[in-house]
Amino acid sequence: MNLAYFKDRDSLYLELSPENPAHAWEAQEGIVINLAEDGRVVGIEIEHASLKADLSLLRVGNFPGEVHAVDGAAH
Repeated sequence: MNLAYFKDRDSLYLELSPENPAHAWEAQEGIVINLAEDGRVVGIEIEHASLKADLSLLRVGNFPGEVHAVDGAAH
């Protein structure tokens, strides 16, 4: 799972699975749910993220995997 913020677009993307989505559904204006062919959610995009969430702090609690902080562009 990856979380990436694209400053130039003010877009926050939560990638749940590293696969290309087959379908996209705009759940509400600026919130796009990306779906695999079988209907699984593979990603969530939040457009104009700084207007919809406090981006100054990210908290991760009880996450079972390793957490990495990355500076700069998402890979």
